[in-house]
Order: sequence, then structure tokens, then C-alpha cells
Amino acid sequence: MNSKLLPLVLLEADGGEPIEGITRYMKLVFLAQKEHLDREIYEYNPGQYGPFSKDLYDDIDKLEEEGFIERVDQTTAKGNDKQVYRLTEKGERTLRQARALPEEAFPEILDNLKDLKEEYNSMDLWDLLEYVYAEYPGMAENSVLDIPVGKAA
Repeated sequence: MNSKLLPLVLLEADGGEPIEGITRYMKLVFLAQKEHLDREIYEYNPGQYGPFSKDLYDDIDKLEEEGFIERVDQTTAKGNDKQVYRLTEKGERTLRQARALPEEAFPEILDNLKDLKEEYNSMDLWDLLEYVYAEYPGMAENSVLDIPVGKAA
């Protein structure tokens, strides 16, 4: 399977709701792999904000440069920068074409990420990070955030 399909499918899931922030986008792909797919498409390492994949980061940039996704930079009420990612018409067309390919090229499981996105995309980012750190403590070992690691007792 083409690894670039997973970031596109996540943008399309849940009615095409945008994903706010690269940190959230990275965590959604991580959770999709860990909790819904039978293999890892992207390799993750513990980063400053939990699981980080250089390859995914690069793929997101390439997908934007090639017009498959759109990134809009915004300023939050607190004056922080954030990126909002959306699937473009070109990205939608690509997914329609991929779905016409044999199952091994576009596994049916990719169509079942709506629930994951619905749950985690609307979650407060801090709560999402707390969940990831609790469930995958090894990915929090280089974190600069003051979030408890490991499952609560």
C-alpha cells in the first residue's frame, strides 16, 4: 500500500473534517496504525511531543506541495500559530481512484477510520496527548511536556 494514502484517508474520514495541527495529525496517524491497522506504515520514534515520524512529516509536506492536501496557517486566540489540514479535490480524486484498485493496494480497513477520527480529532489536544502517553509510554520518553506516562493505577 502506498503510505501516502493513510494521511489522505484520515483527512477524508468523518465527513472531511479538517485536522488542526501537525501534532494532532501525527498522533491520529500513529493511533490509526496502532489501533486499527495490522501493520506499521510509518516508523515512529519518541519525540518532544510523543510519537514522531520524520517520514510522515515529510509526506504531509509533499502532499501539500503536490496539491493533495491544503494547509491553512491560523493564529489562535492565545496568539499561537496552528495549521489546519484539509483534503483537496485532487486528494479526493486520488482516493476514489485508489478504491478502484485491488484490496491489497487499498485495504478495506482504511475505510473504517471514521470512528477513530471522530473520537480523537475532536478531543482537546492535551487530553489526546495524555491518552497517547498513557497507552504508549515508550513514546513519551523524550517528551518536554509534563504529562504522566503509563496507565493510571
